[in-house]
Amino acid sequence: MFSKTTLALGTALTAMALWSFIDCSFAQDAVAVPFTATESDDIDEDGDKDNKSRRRSQKNAGRLDTGNSALANGNENLSLGITNIADTAEVEAVVVRGSFDIYPVEYPALPPVEGTRINAGKKTSFVKPEEFPTFAGNDYREVMATTPGIIVSEEPSSPIINFGYRGLNSQRSEFMQVLKDGVSIKNEQFGFPETHYTPILDAVERIELIRAGAALQFGPQPGGALNFVMKMPRSDAPFHFTTRNVFGSYEYYRNYTEADGTLGPLGYYFYYDHREQDGFREANSDYDLNGGSARLVWNVTNDSRFVLTLDAYDEEHGEPGGLRRREAVNPPNSVFVEDDRTASTRFFDRFRLERYYATLEYQKFFSERTQLDIKAFGGYLTRWSKRQRGGAFGTLPSGPDANTNAIQLRSDYTEGLDARVRHDYNLFNDVSTIAGGIYFYHALQDRRDERGQTPDAEHGTLRNLNTGETWDGAIFAENRFHFGRLSIVPGMRLEFLQQSVDEEVNVSNPLHSQSDFSFVPLFGLGVGYVLMEGQQIVAPPPIAGEKGAVTKNPPAPIVTAGGPPRVELYGTVSQAYRPRTYGELVPTGASSVVNGDLKEGDSLQFEYGVRGKPFPYLNFDVGGFYFTFDDQVGEIILPDGFTSTGNIGDARYIGFEAASELDVLSLINGGVPSPYGNLTLYGNVTLLDAEFTSGPNRGNTPAYAPDYQVKTGAIYRYKDIIKVALLGTVVDDEFGDDGDSFEGFIPAYNVWDLTAEVKFWNGRAGAFVGIRNIFDEDYWGEVREEGIMPALPRNYYAGFEFFF
Repeated sequence: MFSKTTLALGTALTAMALWSFIDCSFAQDAVAVPFTATESDDIDEDGDKDNKSRRRSQKNAGRLDTGNSALANGNENLSLGITNIADTAEVEAVVVRGSFDIYPVEYPALPPVEGTRINAGKKTSFVKPEEFPTFAGNDYREVMATTPGIIVSEEPSSPIINFGYRGLNSQRSEFMQVLKDGVSIKNEQFGFPETHYTPILDAVERIELIRAGAALQFGPQPGGALNFVMKMPRSDAPFHFTTRNVFGSYEYYRNYTEADGTLGPLGYYFYYDHREQDGFREANSDYDLNGGSARLVWNVTNDSRFVLTLDAYDEEHGEPGGLRRREAVNPPNSVFVEDDRTASTRFFDRFRLERYYATLEYQKFFSERTQLDIKAFGGYLTRWSKRQRGGAFGTLPSGPDANTNAIQLRSDYTEGLDARVRHDYNLFNDVSTIAGGIYFYHALQDRRDERGQTPDAEHGTLRNLNTGETWDGAIFAENRFHFGRLSIVPGMRLEFLQQSVDEEVNVSNPLHSQSDFSFVPLFGLGVGYVLMEGQQIVAPPPIAGEKGAVTKNPPAPIVTAGGPPRVELYGTVSQAYRPRTYGELVPTGASSVVNGDLKEGDSLQFEYGVRGKPFPYLNFDVGGFYFTFDDQVGEIILPDGFTSTGNIGDARYIGFEAASELDVLSLINGGVPSPYGNLTLYGNVTLLDAEFTSGPNRGNTPAYAPDYQVKTGAIYRYKDIIKVALLGTVVDDEFGDDGDSFEGFIPAYNVWDLTAEVKFWNGRAGAFVGIRNIFDEDYWGEVREEGIMPALPRNYYAGFEFFF
């Protein structure tokens, strides 16, 4: 591929050349955007302008002309005031929904209504990567530091990110719905719900997490929904350019380059992402990744637009195998984590992923009260792996089987349609909202299993060949009945799911064909009650010719919703489900028997709490949760020694979560922003009691369900010029398997990261450095079938960036 030095220097020189050209040629052609007084205040006395152009210009991009120009500029010289709660509804309808692109205010939850979605009554949160210093790569453990309930099981030898949620297994994020701009990025949403692709953080505007009730909006999986909202083109100039180059330990290198802008009604956003490393393990822990995306926006009118997004992603990584803990009696050829955490047990295992995807979205405002959003999507994904046989948990392969390998290729073709509408209507002197839509999804998967005749073979003898197909249709709706301080949100989703698997080749068992239809009705109810509501108020403009004069009819003050103080209660009860996978419908093992009575798993979820921003410098969210996950699928050992996949048991999860953020400098400065920036102290905790209540694992703790998880640290920001973050994660003992085995045990660990970034040259250049795992914690957060996956020891990175 590319030489690191060549690519780094090339992008840097290209950046400087482009800037010189733009400065000379485009200076008089730039698109002018009116700035408010607040935006002007971001320019210091020396004329240095912080790198805020994306946030400011995005707030102007796609905005509807509501007929109230004062509202559009309602963030000028804001002062705090308390107003009647009844005055909030109409303002919320305009400010929150008056733009295609939503940019939530700083608050521990998403807006009650967001585009064509209703969030009222649900526990939600979001995080913006731009609030942190630049990370080395896709460091999701760090960026999710302020978000409770999410556990990231690290797999440092690959770019794959594993998200776990409140005690649900984190492997490949199978039990969460993972979305990109509202579209699932799972390999195959129903039959193969693993997530091998995660967007690069540099291109992410914010990450949304919707807990109980997410299944009503986005479909299956009991673990809530994680939605990556990607950046849109900036509208303040025809061309922007950003490039970053990172160098780190273990021959790590990353280049991220993006270009975006707006020319008349057309906007564009392109990025390229390259990452590579040798890895810290003895051998076979390298990876190489190339990804890119192109987004085109056509603003047809001031109230309608098309958004086309094209993604390409290709990566290959080694799988160095797992280690084991020493016990009284150990199998031959064991490799112990206590002796050498960098050792490898697999020297030939490789994994490759290719993903090509497209999304076409049409957005339309029929009025301030009615919005339509239609997404058509589809793509192709291949997942290929080769793995040496003859190995066991934490051992080197041995015996005759070690001279062969297992090769698997899965090819997935998916397409679908998601159409949603939101309408506001008057009810009892207030504004209520209904939102709903239809969903269609079709997927086809070809799976091919071969037996290689050498440990590193890439082709072999065909052993299994089958085709899986999924047809899914859903109707969903929610209604927010809004009565002053009270919101009541009933919702439903009716899912119609048809799945089939047809075998063409099976050298071990007779051929099987399995087809199942499921009708899954889901219902939910959310309730929210605002205990205290405040609004930011702008003083009326002076009357012309009457300096200091008093008038009997002064202009009305301008208000915007969402300002502090605000404190609210919320609660949700909702259903969710877990569909059957292709591998569960027709297992491919030599001793496996097909089960024709397999049911999908189901979940009943309760969520309640109180959240708010009582002061401009403090926000919090405290609550509890309880949910069940019944009819979980696993293997059953039959009397003849064969195994069958079946519904083996139920589990329940009960817990408490608390999160808070405090801006110390704002507190010292009397509740207003400090001229010295923001120093945010954050902390959150998840306490969990999870247990299997029936089945062979009854009494056991489910995998990846620690009794507690604590995240705490500090983030300092001075405008967008200086950023420093100290981020800590503390996790209790847990297990990597549902059997709570000695092999699957994961000891408690705490890991801290320090990163810093500074921008200079009037915000056109920057540098950043970081130390991950500062105290060199010897830990692991993931256990797989082949053994323990040790996490990275202390490591370093540094990089530079240019913005034009």
